[in-house]
Amino acid sequence: MPAIESWILGGPADGRITPIELDASGQLPAILVMPQTGVYIGADDRPSPDVQHRYILASTDELPTYHYAGVLEHGEHPCP
Repeated sequence: MPAIESWILGGPADGRITPIELDASGQLPAILVMPQTGVYIGADDRPSPDVQHRYILASTDELPTYHYAGVLEHGEHPCP
């Protein structure tokens, strides 16, 4: 799939320019869900689950822009 470089604003990915794959119709997705995981160092026998962060397409200008829209709760659908 082809991809277009897009700018991510807010949240843990703030300020990054990253390629976003286009869908089958050649459009950018309206919503991105990005998991955040990390290195686990702790006393528990297993790490916590990853955190899902939602970004919404705010602009399709020359450099498309996604804005942070918060953390998805467990089982929550990504569409606001």
